[in-house]
Amino acid sequence: MSRASWILIALSPIAVWAAEIVRPVEAPATRFAVAGFEELDDDVYSTDMAVSAEYSPFKAFSVYADASFRFMSYSYEYSTEGYIHNYCNLHVNGFNETYVGAKFFFLPNFGLNFNWRVPPGEGSQQNRFHRMNMEPFALLHFSRDLTVGTSLRYNSFIEDNHYKPGDEIGFKASFIWTLGWNEERRSGWKISETFLYQARFEESENKNLAKPYSKMKDAYRGMKMAFDASRHFNILGLPFGIGLNYEIHKGTLFGFETGHRLGIYLEALP
Repeated sequence: MSRASWILIALSPIAVWAAEIVRPVEAPATRFAVAGFEELDDDVYSTDMAVSAEYSPFKAFSVYADASFRFMSYSYEYSTEGYIHNYCNLHVNGFNETYVGAKFFFLPNFGLNFNWRVPPGEGSQQNRFHRMNMEPFALLHFSRDLTVGTSLRYNSFIEDNHYKPGDEIGFKASFIWTLGWNEERRSGWKISETFLYQARFEESENKNLAKPYSKMKDAYRGMKMAFDASRHFNILGLPFGIGLNYEIHKGTLFGFETGHRLGIYLEALP
């Protein structure tokens, strides 16, 4: 097999990254994870497989990538109001959004997270623009078992086909508990809560229309929340964990409205 083929195989996980997941603010580290997600968004159910990798050659710097493949996306309606009606619609499936980025500390406990999002393949009909994200962040080791992280968030989009989405700003806060954690063996419980407030502070612009009609009136603001619990083990010197992740980005906390994602994942910490 040629060297180019091996390079393509090595980079293939980077080409299949997933829809963006709300992650806690963390220091650079080396990790690899595979996850399966079930999502309900705008009355559409989706099943994704996600892969994520981060490599840290030293403690203050890391590079990472996130990717996913959407296996199935469908909606279903049933009604008996005056008639019997069944409706099932199979939506797009295929590669989803792709993220590559880096994060580093430029001062003790203060750093910068930068990533670039590539538009999705056939796995999504949303967010089909290149996006640059910058997040200066701070980490505070509040106690032995609790780390508090905060970050400011700025998203800017690249114009495509004379359409320019409006820029976004946000604020993220996360709380990470490590219960019974053995740093040397990298084993124990890890529980996190993450809150993200984000707003589009300028309207998107459709430059195909005359200037008075080009504004899209799509300014918004909203919050996402994510909860994560994992148990890590060390077997034969290999640290790995299994975890459960729940995210809400449009519905209510315990409701059944749109905007929920539930996933299970395996994570290695080489």
